[in-house]
Amino acid sequence: MRIVIIGNGPGGVELANQLSGEHEVTIVERENVLHYSKPMLSHYIAGFVDREKLFPYSFDWYEKKEITLNLGVKAEVIDRVRKRLITSDSEIPYDILVIATGARPRGPTFEGKEFVQTLKMLQDAERIKEQIEKYEDALILGGGFIGLELAGNLAKAGYKVKLVHRGGNLLGLGEELTKIIMKKLEDDGVEFYLNANALKADENGVFTDRGYVEGKVKVCAFGVIPNREIAIKSGIHAGRGILIDDHFRTSAKDVYAIGDCAEYNGMLSGTAKAAMEHARVLVNILRGNEDSYDFEFRSTVFKFGNFSIALIGKTKGDGNWLDNKTKVFLREGKVVGAVVMEDVRKTMMLERKVKAGVSIDEL
Repeated sequence: MRIVIIGNGPGGVELANQLSGEHEVTIVERENVLHYSKPMLSHYIAGFVDREKLFPYSFDWYEKKEITLNLGVKAEVIDRVRKRLITSDSEIPYDILVIATGARPRGPTFEGKEFVQTLKMLQDAERIKEQIEKYEDALILGGGFIGLELAGNLAKAGYKVKLVHRGGNLLGLGEELTKIIMKKLEDDGVEFYLNANALKADENGVFTDRGYVEGKVKVCAFGVIPNREIAIKSGIHAGRGILIDDHFRTSAKDVYAIGDCAEYNGMLSGTAKAAMEHARVLVNILRGNEDSYDFEFRSTVFKFGNFSIALIGKTKGDGNWLDNKTKVFLREGKVVGAVVMEDVRKTMMLERKVKAGVSIDEL
């Protein structure tokens, strides 16, 4: 069977890796570089990893896996009738097509946006790294996990770091956990400006509704926008992302979508871990095995400089502290979520417990 994958990110590569040897697998990737670890870009910018360490797979790996890799090739449109992917280079026939195009950064819309950068691709990281090494400071706009990760790593590396966030809380957590995260990062040197909306930028900083914040190197981390354009051009249904059912099927026959670009029942996933899990479930489905992915359940570990934190399941509400590093959240007496700090090994155990819906006494 001919399987064509658009996208060489974590979901696309995992899918290709799992299906190679069983099927004829082709990857189409618009970037002109091999697969690299995007979660590691902030570590690279901070100087903690060398550039070559970002690339887990060589050209030889693709060849040994018999995966046909098309780099620097743009997927233009899907010919659903003829079952061909039209690219900037050629037409590629498929039996199964998987869209794994990921997402792009949500850039600023305010005046002076030309003074602000976004971080998504390797070339972005290289440019930001060069500038930070020159000016030795960074002004991060956005308090999501990308912004916090970059801020934490840069502060750990000794750079002067400021973070502006329009909300009062971080990562959708409550005030108590937000203060803990802030304290950990402040100890490394991060300056926080919460409840501050960026209004305008110039060469030397950002004007907010709470005052002017100086910073030569400004990086916007306002979240991401799913790359759904090829679906729309091809007549495939899309909302914020490419609409899929619980088996990752799009509205087009034999066309699937996984990872950041996919939207299920109003939900977007948004992490490399989720994209890889999507791929593993889809592999089983394509093999004819019954499998499913719980789109409502999340479990992700973040590392912000020296501070690690895991978010499991639903983490809204008051919660109960099990110890000074673990807070759990209950619904009708059952544990539905947990936040674990600085104890990654505990995360897997708690993930199983949360999925099982145990009571707090069973933890």
